[in-house]
Amino acid sequence: MFRKSDKIGKTRYNIRNSFIKKGVSMLRIHFVRHGQTEWNVIKKLQGHLNSPLTEEGIEQTKLLYEKLRYVDFNKIYTSPQGRALHTARILKGKKDIEILELCEIMEMGFGDVEGLEKEKFREKHPEAFMNLWTDAVKYDPSDFSGESFIEVEKRAIEGLKKLVKENTGDIMVVSHGMILKVIFGYVLGHGLNKFWIDPVPQNTSVTTISYSNGKFKMENFSNIEHLENPEEISYI
Repeated sequence: MFRKSDKIGKTRYNIRNSFIKKGVSMLRIHFVRHGQTEWNVIKKLQGHLNSPLTEEGIEQTKLLYEKLRYVDFNKIYTSPQGRALHTARILKGKKDIEILELCEIMEMGFGDVEGLEKEKFREKHPEAFMNLWTDAVKYDPSDFSGESFIEVEKRAIEGLKKLVKENTGDIMVVSHGMILKVIFGYVLGHGLNKFWIDPVPQNTSVTTISYSNGKFKMENFSNIEHLENPEEISYI
């Protein structure tokens, strides 16, 4: 089980010492949520649509690069969406590391309500809006052609299996708030009925999950110690 501090989404630990474990044969996946975007700030649903990183989001990512620059990542996987790709390229820097796009870790799709502000979504689809944030099992996006949590969980697990099958050592995976939350819930064994007991990971946060002998272990959750004064934006 991961440790959480009193401040949501922030766990204190030494990134370098946690990531570099000599002589241990296992897979360590370092999941990074993309940097802050324009739509994160104004609370618009992004989903499969893209919104560019803000200047702050770019700066957040550069600070994370400095924190991770000595970690020997074998590969960087990223969602093919622009905000994740931009984040991944900054984190790669000048290192000779392969960046691979993985469609299974794209953000959850919200169909026709993508690009809507939070309040407009609430007005148009009050029940779906409420369930999106409170009850993953009851959430029904069929009226606006979105993805259900069951559909998202299925592809998230498929993506996780690919990562496990194809890798050892340390890899970085750059993705999005909701899909990462689905992956983390699966790793923790919470199931969709307990989906909202944990917070959404913060922008440019790092969550480390190890895999060895057929078992996952969450080592750290939503670490943002590279940010001096983080603004907590959990909107997806």
